[in-house]
Amino acid sequence: MRNTLKAATLESKFPLLSVEQGCIISKDADITIAFLVSLPELFSLTSEEYEAIHSVGTRQ
Repeated sequence: MRNTLKAATLESKFPLLSVEQGCIISKDADITIAFLVSLPELFSLTSEEYEAIHSVGTRQ
């Protein structure tokens, strides 16, 4: 019995062409740029900062 399945390489199935200057370029000529976002630690606000955020719009 012969194997009739065709072998495919990872390169032929993987859609990325290259990574250049921080941009990802796909084989379909799509360009993706990634950003790094840094958020403060959870519960890192002081009580005064917390009150200032939640008092916006409640002043009369």
